[in-house]
Amino acid sequence: MDPTYLSFWAKQNAYLLNVIYPVSIGSLIILIGLAGLFVYTFRQQHYRLWRLGKEEDCSDRISERLKTFFSVVFGHARFWREGYPGTMHFLIFWGTFLLFLGKGIRVFSPLTGLTAPAQSIYLFASSVSEIGGGMIILGGLMAVTRRFIIKPARLDSKPDDHLKYLWVLVILLTGYLVKGYRFALSNEGLPPDSFLWAPISSALPRFMLVLPSEPLNELLVWHRILIHAIPAIAFFGYIVVSRSSLEHIYLSALNVFYRSLKPKGAVRPIPNFEEAETYGVSEIKEFTWKQLLDLEACTRCGRCQDNCPAHLSEKPLNPKKLIQDLKAHLLTQGGALIPTEQIPPAEPSPLVGGVISEDTLWSCTACLNCYEQCPVFISGFDKIIDMRRSSVLMESRFPGELKEVFRAMERKSNPWGVEKSQRADWAAALGVKTLAENPEVEWLYFPGCFKGFDDRNKKVAIAVVKILQRVGLSFGILGPEEGCCGDPARRMGNEYLYSMLVEKNIETFERYRIKKILTTCPHCYNTLKNEYPQFGGNFEVIHQTELLKALLDQRKITLHNGSRLIVTYHDSCYLGRYNQIYEPQRHILKAIPGVTLKEMERSHDRSFCCGGGGGRMWMEEHQGRRINEMRVDQALALGPNVIATACPYCLTMLEDGLKARGKDDSVKVYDIAELIERSMDGQTKSS
Repeated sequence: MDPTYLSFWAKQNAYLLNVIYPVSIGSLIILIGLAGLFVYTFRQQHYRLWRLGKEEDCSDRISERLKTFFSVVFGHARFWREGYPGTMHFLIFWGTFLLFLGKGIRVFSPLTGLTAPAQSIYLFASSVSEIGGGMIILGGLMAVTRRFIIKPARLDSKPDDHLKYLWVLVILLTGYLVKGYRFALSNEGLPPDSFLWAPISSALPRFMLVLPSEPLNELLVWHRILIHAIPAIAFFGYIVVSRSSLEHIYLSALNVFYRSLKPKGAVRPIPNFEEAETYGVSEIKEFTWKQLLDLEACTRCGRCQDNCPAHLSEKPLNPKKLIQDLKAHLLTQGGALIPTEQIPPAEPSPLVGGVISEDTLWSCTACLNCYEQCPVFISGFDKIIDMRRSSVLMESRFPGELKEVFRAMERKSNPWGVEKSQRADWAAALGVKTLAENPEVEWLYFPGCFKGFDDRNKKVAIAVVKILQRVGLSFGILGPEEGCCGDPARRMGNEYLYSMLVEKNIETFERYRIKKILTTCPHCYNTLKNEYPQFGGNFEVIHQTELLKALLDQRKITLHNGSRLIVTYHDSCYLGRYNQIYEPQRHILKAIPGVTLKEMERSHDRSFCCGGGGGRMWMEEHQGRRINEMRVDQALALGPNVIATACPYCLTMLEDGLKARGKDDSVKVYDIAELIERSMDGQTKSS
């Protein structure tokens, strides 16, 4: 170490021996006390509430959980989707980390003795903590600017938000001032290059009025304790014992670690369905403990509501409000539900119709955008499904339009109630054989209900079959033996109907020893791939776009020049957010000669839902604006000839949106398979 530094250090030894050493011992005692208080408070305020919930195993695949934890908590992987708040939070988080690291080293380094190595560590820690404090101030100023000046609609401020910014600023500023004044009292001044280990406080002495130092050394100690240390300790105590938004420091981190590692598109089944006495969630304690942790981990950042199609189309559902309403109910009612020896548990309050309105419950399109955009993996979707289950299965209470849909799916295995014998009429002229006629095929082509009964979507199935026949793929269909995959029933809360449909389909698949399934509907794809394994149905499932891309890569498909088209692609929620399939579709469209692909502002993981998921396809939109028309407006802003999609729900909803806007003659909606098949014939057109 430079002798100048050692000289300066020697001048500070009295201060270290008289102040820092006792403070180190005192700090250790205080930290132990705060740790004990934290454990007690955590158990009383959080753990006891979570124990009200049902069991859920979140202890598997520890290495994967740790990887996610470090990438999200320390790397801010999900925060950077929005640059300004991502930078703001990064500065505050890492500034806090560096500040605590530096302070911890500085406080306890004297306990190792006043040796040269200890002095070097002390100076390094000083630099680290000063840089950390500066990062916090910068990030805090960004946060204050955003919350109180920019004021995005999604942010709501509470008194706690004002208090924490002011409190932290006071702690940091007084820390810099105390340190700066101590430097100002040095008769020999600061050593050279002091900026390296005290970049902020070393700049302050030149602006300070220095009074006689002898009486002030003692005064400075009390100044440090009263104006800096005590407010800091009180702030830590406030975090530990209060229910402030600062709880997210540890609750959100826990939520990231314990996030579900099951496929995002898989709805949690009802455990022991046959023996269960209740179905779904009608009171707060029927959620799992992890769902209750979700509620407490929410920090009201509002990213979910900024991307929720129901909220943006002025429906009653706001995912942030949904979570906060459930959280408030948990905090107010949860304590009363914990039995003691003297007091039995109170009568639970109803959720649906009480805490959460029925209109809110049935506004969800199950697009999964709330979960995808949340920085800490909180979902409102799973809680809505659980509450729908209770309404449908326990109380037979659901929108009137669904009565016939449920009946049709139960009797005819499709939402329209058309006879099953007509399911494969579209394939008759194509020479497609059923598995009953030829079971020795490599692939089962599973078109789904839309391709079987909707006239517009039958054209998509025909295009797919023509492509498969041209490349010589060995495939067959089930024809009348194919049943609805069950996706609409499950997401509308009718788990009983869903399980009936699944078991019937699996029985059919196993009878024909099916191993590989090709789907054109993302809803079928997601259900067969991610949810059928819950019932013992394990198959290799691929979507048509994955197969088409592979065929293009293998040069088994030759595309010809057609008309020049401006195409914008609409990402299906079930293909994109549910299963992370974004690029095959774009690869295919870019490979079609004459196609110019333009991306909508809301695309990829931020794609705007068509409005047909979650059973909404069979329900009227009685409130707000129509989601499909909003999505069409976003597409029309690019001036396309074609809106491309890879989902029958989306195709239907987008075509209806174009008709409502009077643009169905000038702009067409095509499935990607139709565009490929036309290009193979050299017939790609805009109409």
